[in-house]
Amino acid sequence: MTETTPHWSQLRDQASQAGCYEYRPWRAMAALVANWAGAMAGFALASQGGVWLLAFAPASLLFYRLGWLMHDGAHGAVFGQPKADRVFTLVACLALGEFASGWQYGHNRHHGAPNVRGVDSDQSERWSAAHTFHSKAVAAVALFWLVRVGKLWLPKSLILLGLRDGVYAYRYRRDRFAVELAVVLVSHTLQIAGFCWLFGAAGPLAWLVNTHLGMVYLNAVFAGNHYDLPSFEAGAQKHIDFAKLQIVTSRNYQGGWWVRFLCGGLEHQIEHHLFPTMPRHGTLRAEPLVRRYCAERGLPYGELPLLASLARVPDFHLYPLHDRLIRGTAAQP
Repeated sequence: MTETTPHWSQLRDQASQAGCYEYRPWRAMAALVANWAGAMAGFALASQGGVWLLAFAPASLLFYRLGWLMHDGAHGAVFGQPKADRVFTLVACLALGEFASGWQYGHNRHHGAPNVRGVDSDQSERWSAAHTFHSKAVAAVALFWLVRVGKLWLPKSLILLGLRDGVYAYRYRRDRFAVELAVVLVSHTLQIAGFCWLFGAAGPLAWLVNTHLGMVYLNAVFAGNHYDLPSFEAGAQKHIDFAKLQIVTSRNYQGGWWVRFLCGGLEHQIEHHLFPTMPRHGTLRAEPLVRRYCAERGLPYGELPLLASLARVPDFHLYPLHDRLIRGTAAQP
């Protein structure tokens, strides 16, 4: 796949001249501290029991907002300097308990070939015949809250994602595996110890619930960006213009400040896919440039309210799935 075309190069130059690549690492560092501290305060409140237990879910949301910061660092979109961004990513991973290079390997496959079946492994249940349902309510529960492992349906958990990324790290970044494994083990040991300190014997269960809520949150935000948009057969990414592939397979979210807070930059998924190393505040500035680019070339600039986009996820899996793919979703390059 060719990374650039003349038109795409011009768009990137325009974005750079507009100041979209002005890195402000202090924002990311402040957000890292603020979200972590807010999460700890929320868990401490929840440990008081009674009505304070309601603070647990918001605390989990704040804690896993660190995932968006890890994402930014792994893309080189915090400092704009490889070494500094790698250190920032490792710090975020220490808080979360994630394999940085393993996650990055899988995510880079997604960016290189979004919605290309057999290559893009993110949310590959989209193309599985085992994930078909007769009821939208059942589909919503199964897709947002559960994950299928063999014949079992288990609660979604970032522990399972971490195991996958650990395998990726071992296979493809063996040179970093030992350090990242140590980071993951230290992180989860501290997390479990902290939950045990706050919740006593229920600490391990609280830790598992936190990983479940985190996966539901992060997975739901990501789902609406790509889920029901055109998909392609393996190899298509070699024949489709880079910018076109990123645009037709991505969708932005409408909704204002609260959507920006929840989505951590992914509300501008089109701009993010076109400019992966651009800091998240730059994607907002790049929006009018990308809109004009799409209009001039007859490309869709996809956007929907967040909840409307998420509502399409269970619809996509209503029986019969394969007919839906053949009739529209499985677009041809």
